[in-house]
Amino acid sequence: MEKLFRNAAVIAAGAIVTAILAPVLAKGLTPTPAPGFAPDDACVGNSRLLFVAVEQYLQDNDETLPPTDTISHFQTAVSPYLANKSAFICPATHLAYQPNPAIGGHSLAEFNTPRTVAVFQDTASHANHKSTVTFLDGHVEQGGVTADSNPDIACGSQIRQLSLAMLEYVQDNDLQYPLLDTASHAQAALMPYAKDSSLFTCPSTGAPYKFNSNLSYVNYTSIAHPGAVVVVQDSVTHSDGVTTIGYADGHVTPAPTPTSPGDADAKNMRRLGLGLLQYTQDYDEKLPPLTSEPTIETLVLPYVVDPTVFTNPNTGEYYVYNSALSGVFYGNIASPAQTWLAKDRSVNPDGSFNTLMADAHVLTRYSSIPTHISVGADNDTRLLWGRGDGQAVLSFLSPTGDEQWRGYLGAGLGTARGIVTAPSGMSTLLFSSPSSATVLGINARGNVVQKSQFGPYAGWQAKGVAVGGNGLPRLLWSRYDKSWAIWQMSAAGDYTSDVRFGPFTGISDAVIAAGADNALTVGWKQPGDDVALWRLSSSAVYQSALSLRVNHTRQLVATTVDPNNVTWLLWAGTTGTTTLDAYNSQNTLVNHLDLGVDAGWTARDLGVGADGNLRILWTSATGSGRLRVLTPAGSVFSTHDFAAF
Repeated sequence: MEKLFRNAAVIAAGAIVTAILAPVLAKGLTPTPAPGFAPDDACVGNSRLLFVAVEQYLQDNDETLPPTDTISHFQTAVSPYLANKSAFICPATHLAYQPNPAIGGHSLAEFNTPRTVAVFQDTASHANHKSTVTFLDGHVEQGGVTADSNPDIACGSQIRQLSLAMLEYVQDNDLQYPLLDTASHAQAALMPYAKDSSLFTCPSTGAPYKFNSNLSYVNYTSIAHPGAVVVVQDSVTHSDGVTTIGYADGHVTPAPTPTSPGDADAKNMRRLGLGLLQYTQDYDEKLPPLTSEPTIETLVLPYVVDPTVFTNPNTGEYYVYNSALSGVFYGNIASPAQTWLAKDRSVNPDGSFNTLMADAHVLTRYSSIPTHISVGADNDTRLLWGRGDGQAVLSFLSPTGDEQWRGYLGAGLGTARGIVTAPSGMSTLLFSSPSSATVLGINARGNVVQKSQFGPYAGWQAKGVAVGGNGLPRLLWSRYDKSWAIWQMSAAGDYTSDVRFGPFTGISDAVIAAGADNALTVGWKQPGDDVALWRLSSSAVYQSALSLRVNHTRQLVATTVDPNNVTWLLWAGTTGTTTLDAYNSQNTLVNHLDLGVDAGWTARDLGVGADGNLRILWTSATGSGRLRVLTPAGSVFSTHDFAAF
């Protein structure tokens, strides 16, 4: 077992940036140990959740650490900030984490090297003789080695710390920036504030960060819009295309965690709302004219700087403004929190619709939009509806596509990832949230008869689900480092085993399906939208591969396997066309269908019934769905449209 609480007593003058991780991370699903990912990965996930709670405690207590003299005192102090109390317990040892008794009650400013100061750790070693330790800078080690984490998030954390360290330097030096012509000069100036030299190197690329040399010796007060001036950024783009940037006001882009389309839109609206309020303060408390988008942009742009704030980032449309508030004295608005100021023109891709209120807060409502389909042995289609807030609805459709009934599945499920139906009529539905997954079992009558929750597993995300003739679901998982895993599930919805693949450089996503013989097909999406089609045995052992080169002409959307074990691939073309390809078990192309263009519609999912007929789901920009039933020859059997609700 590693040495306990290394350098825990090191105390010196200094500071540490807190609240880097979003508080919502502390509200994850209850960790569920499972071989392969947990208990070791689940322990890391628990440790990260618990550290976020410690950070929230610090924010509310003048940057003072909670009591750590006993486990009980530590848990009592931190418990209000932790939604899932199971995060106090290591899933591997089933023992509570032990806090570092040397740091309780101390201020963060006392610790000169937070990266070496332990906050809490395993009380006992895991079965592999390793222990998990969480440190004051938020990083987690397992067996003395830094546990796997998402380098994009770590990079965002480091640049945020450097941006705030720069602000501290400026405050202490007559509001003047240091010499920033080289990385070494920047580091020499900031080290008393940043403390750890490792902060100056990107954990994703290994390259040193680049500082804005044009700010050398500039006075901070001369910067008109600090939120638009870059201070530090990646010198090399991450492998996934991310470039992290820190600004003069301390904020960082892109956000450390990805946002949904609705969240991105709401963030835009909030910036617009604050700009409108700033305008109002400068013009006798009167709102600007709200009858013309170009006029609004001209008047408010000096306050928001970024012209993209005036349009929805998802649709590119201008927001709709409440013309009744044009030139109105702000004090005459009886209830700003209940009076709308601007709103979306149309629904976002995740079904959200945002409204900006006169007090600059944003209201979000969600519509259910169709996301996935599957077809049972009875030839009925199951249509899964998802919402951006994690709610879900399931519709049962007749063999011709008529809706027979619709049932609500619950809230807080996460992002819908797929639905598959076994020969018995049991459907398995997969939902994912960061590092976690929820799996529902729905019987042929539409009743939820199983619910399994997995995670959090640090760095992993559930991507797809498949089921074969034996009715046992398989889950496809991806990891931030491009590793993949396929889980085998039991009939009761429990994890039984997994097979791992990779890491595969260049793989951006994947789809999975299973045949009646339980063999698996995985379509790996590659650069240029090319696809590597893998055949795996029923135990997920590699059998063969087929390279499909499309050279940016179309994208693989979904795959399914028909009763004859023929694999169908659904493609969305860059020109709006939809095509289908069918391959037999020897990877020979046996069918190709060109379905043309459905203007305004995008192919979303694919299913096939015992009757051999194909079901294709399309969605529109407004959240509507279209289900088309086709014969294997491509003849249209029926078409049904469904409105978002």
